[in-house]
Amino acid sequence: MTTTYRIRVLQVIIPLITFIVVTRLFYWQVIRGDDLSARAASQHNSVVTLTARRGQILSSDESILAGVETRFLLYAYRPQLEASSQEIVQKVAPIIASTPDLATSSAEILPTPEEKLAAAKELLEQKLNSDRSWIALKHHLTREQRQAIEDLDIKGLGFDEQIVRFYPEASMSAHLLGFVGQNQQGEPQGYFGLEGYYDRQLQGRGGRLQQETDAFGNPILVGDYTSYSSLDGRTLLTSINRSLQYQIEKLLHQALLKYGAVQASAIVMEPTTGAVIALANAPQYDPRIFYKFDPNLHKNPAIADLFEPGSIFKPIVMAAAIDAGVVSPETKCDSTCDQAVSINQYTIKTWNDQYHPGTTMTEVIINSDNTGMIFAARRLGKDSFLDYINRFGFSQATGIDLQEEITPKQKQINDFKDIDLATSSFGQGIAITRIQMLAAANVIANQGIWVQPHIVQQIKDGDKLISLPTPKTQQVISPETATLVTQMMVEAVDESTVRWNRPEGIKVAGKTGTAQIPVSGHYDEDKTIASFIGFAPAENPKFTMLVTLREPTSSPWGSETAAPLWFDIANLLLLAL
Repeated sequence: MTTTYRIRVLQVIIPLITFIVVTRLFYWQVIRGDDLSARAASQHNSVVTLTARRGQILSSDESILAGVETRFLLYAYRPQLEASSQEIVQKVAPIIASTPDLATSSAEILPTPEEKLAAAKELLEQKLNSDRSWIALKHHLTREQRQAIEDLDIKGLGFDEQIVRFYPEASMSAHLLGFVGQNQQGEPQGYFGLEGYYDRQLQGRGGRLQQETDAFGNPILVGDYTSYSSLDGRTLLTSINRSLQYQIEKLLHQALLKYGAVQASAIVMEPTTGAVIALANAPQYDPRIFYKFDPNLHKNPAIADLFEPGSIFKPIVMAAAIDAGVVSPETKCDSTCDQAVSINQYTIKTWNDQYHPGTTMTEVIINSDNTGMIFAARRLGKDSFLDYINRFGFSQATGIDLQEEITPKQKQINDFKDIDLATSSFGQGIAITRIQMLAAANVIANQGIWVQPHIVQQIKDGDKLISLPTPKTQQVISPETATLVTQMMVEAVDESTVRWNRPEGIKVAGKTGTAQIPVSGHYDEDKTIASFIGFAPAENPKFTMLVTLREPTSSPWGSETAAPLWFDIANLLLLAL
């Protein structure tokens, strides 16, 4: 091989090698530069996430309905473990199995202590069989449990702090509060109730601590250090009266047993402000262990379930007819009230198949006369009827500050037939929510003004108060109409069997209701929703309240089930407010 040949080979190889080196350098420094810089930084920088504390939810007296507390994650670091897996299981399992679950009668059957111990042993054995160096053994341990495990002096076991939601009253106010679960990214998120509606206000903002470390992960004292503080969530101060909420929930649970009902609800609000004093349902669930309950229980029936109101709807229709000037309390019914009303293939009767020719509109409310309501609705007409339905708020959500409120879809004039006008006049064939019904009845209690129901009174961010939108209001009927209908409702109480439940010396404006439940396109003759709606004292009401019982078996009638329950609660309210 000649010298000239070698030189030519080198002349080819050297540029080729140079090109390859330059290309690789360009690739690593330009194309992959940012990625490699980030990897290098991650190898000598540690980042610690600072968790924000979720805001509290308080009752009107600032008692905690939903708060936060520090719990602990128990972990094992295998390189430092000196005890055997079997020894850890035998010593630690009894401690982590010692915390009882809080629950109500609607929860699953709770395990016995023996079953809980067996489950704890199985959990630890499964975790310790992992070949990982760092193993999470048990979340959400209490301080007492942490101390008990530390007293065992097992090297290689450690703890990390965890901030968790807790509910001091267990199941109380569950449908109001909702619960905190995890989203798809594994981060805490509020669902249902106030937790869901105000999630962004409650969750705060997490912080971050970033510092430069050496090859062993130890902080470099003169290295870079960056800190972003966490911002704790805001606190909600509600209008809920904690004592009344507790007592009402207790009465609802007793009513389920007493009347053989499958579900009970009660909503109480201040007539002039719209502030909700209590909102209770039975059965309910424990928000701390929500996953142990039927998911259908998570919905709040007061805002997320539709029902046909039945006769408690009659004062609304009567108020519309009086306000429109087509009837007065003294107006007498025509032949419509002489007998059952036939509309096409349908026959509409009164609830007791008794008829009152020439009955007045006040007597129609007292006797809960379906035919008399048809007379009033016909006088009103379809257009005006639907207009008042909209004005009373039945075609839109109330806007109450709870997640999951639904908006019923009401029929429009083109689809609203004669039979629809007739049945809607006495509260059948129209689907609404309980909170809509309460807000509409409150119009009569509040001098004809609709006011938006709401629960949160103030939002606190540390020492600062966050302004809230003023609840919406609307004049629906005249004050004069409201006064007339109030008197009709007072007489409906005074002239019926429910008068025996009335508090002595207090005038109560109210109306019972018994509505059949639609099932698969027809009404079930054996299943009803019994209800009572009203306010007291009638002249200057302190509260407006709706009580409903679904499928009571002791009696289908609202006068014999929902009304006594309403008055039991009213006695509490009149003493407390």
